[in-house]
Amino acid sequence: MPLITEMDRIPLDVIVRGLEAQYSVEKTDYWATYLVYFYYEKFKKLLNEQRYEEARKILEKAKNVLYDYRYHFYYGLLFAKLGDYDNAEIELKQAVSLNPNFYIGYYELGNVLYLKKDYDEAIEMYMKAFELNKEFSLPLLKIGDTYFENGQFKDAEIAYKSALKIEKLPQVYLRLGVLYNELQKFDKAEKVFRDGLSVEYKPEIAYNLSYTLIRLGKHFQALQILKELANNYPTPEVYNELGLLQKNLGLYEDAEENLKLAGEEYEENYLKILLYTKGYDNKILDKLTKYDPEYVEFLKKVLFKLKDELEEKLSNINFQFDELEKVFDLTDEKGEIILDEFSKIEVRNFNQKLSYIISSAYIAGADPILIEKNLVKASMVLFKIDKVISFYKVIQIIYFGRLFEKLNFEDLIDKSLEVLSDYDFPLMKKAQHMLEIERTSLEDFWENYTEPNDLEEFILKILELLSYEPTQYELDESTFLGKLMKFILNI
Repeated sequence: MPLITEMDRIPLDVIVRGLEAQYSVEKTDYWATYLVYFYYEKFKKLLNEQRYEEARKILEKAKNVLYDYRYHFYYGLLFAKLGDYDNAEIELKQAVSLNPNFYIGYYELGNVLYLKKDYDEAIEMYMKAFELNKEFSLPLLKIGDTYFENGQFKDAEIAYKSALKIEKLPQVYLRLGVLYNELQKFDKAEKVFRDGLSVEYKPEIAYNLSYTLIRLGKHFQALQILKELANNYPTPEVYNELGLLQKNLGLYEDAEENLKLAGEEYEENYLKILLYTKGYDNKILDKLTKYDPEYVEFLKKVLFKLKDELEEKLSNINFQFDELEKVFDLTDEKGEIILDEFSKIEVRNFNQKLSYIISSAYIAGADPILIEKNLVKASMVLFKIDKVISFYKVIQIIYFGRLFEKLNFEDLIDKSLEVLSDYDFPLMKKAQHMLEIERTSLEDFWENYTEPNDLEEFILKILELLSYEPTQYELDESTFLGKLMKFILNI
């Protein structure tokens, strides 16, 4: 009685003991029904606690009191938990044969068949469960999963949407959003995830939404979501994604902290961020070799073999952007931008902002990580918008591709489209469409040319110009893009 008073409910074990005592002195169907019901409640508790042998013994107790379809049903669940799907299937089929209207039995039988990869029969069982109870949405959810597993995405979409018409379950929103991500329909995925969060906040929905937002180029919204997840529902995956996004936004110290919290599973990303915060430490490079030997080999080749040669090559180029001299006064002895100083500069127009950014990359010499850091910092200070990541990633690909890899223009375009696919899918589709349509001559390009006034327009124009594979003599050097392309050609 003190325990019951403290808990404000009667514990399950107390109920079972009481009913066992009552049934021992009065063996009627009335008490048998109650006792067996609570035996099965006890069984479910033990099953969830993975106390499988105790759960099996409870089933036998229930059978000895009152045998019916439930005995086989719960034995089927026990076998499924143990991974014995063949026996689970036998028991569940016995349960529904004893009670053909038992819709939960058909549903769980469908789950076992799904795990056995008997997809056609699984769908058949799910449909039987749904036909018996049209208010039961989980069979439609699982039908969607089955179609998804088999690449039947349109059928999966129909099943998930049908489930949502019956019941607004968060897990259905999650599955449908993931399906849209898989189909690269990121606008639809964003809407579905947000609808799901409005029904009930689930961290797994928020996590998947952050991925969708990154693919849509909405990086600051994704950053906010990942920060909230890290504070309230921290997992290694969340810390890793947050750290990677912070790195892309130039928040290197924050990225280091979160990638460290991500743990051993994501050690590669943690070691890479240390190169940005600690410098080229040989111990870090040696550890990183285990994960990405090609990257380490590239860094060592550039830094220890080619650096002087490449920097001499850069110094001999006629760099035409006047902002270079100003940038010299905004960097430290290593050539890295000093953010406090750089944030004080007064910039007149869009092209001047671009000139500062290109000059920041040039002043970093042939140091790959310093080039990237300067590109990120200068871009973030001068623009502070989502498109910054797409912009500097494309500039970095072109710069690195020419300086370190001697890539042709076609390869630069392909790599740019690949990175845009990850960080701004809508912009990638625009660029792809622009490159696919039939274009006129390069002379017409310059004749109709107007200077871009935002980052998206600039990215599209530089990719279009690259597609013409221009020579030095085909550039209009009175334009910013013409001067920049001359610099790219000279590299």
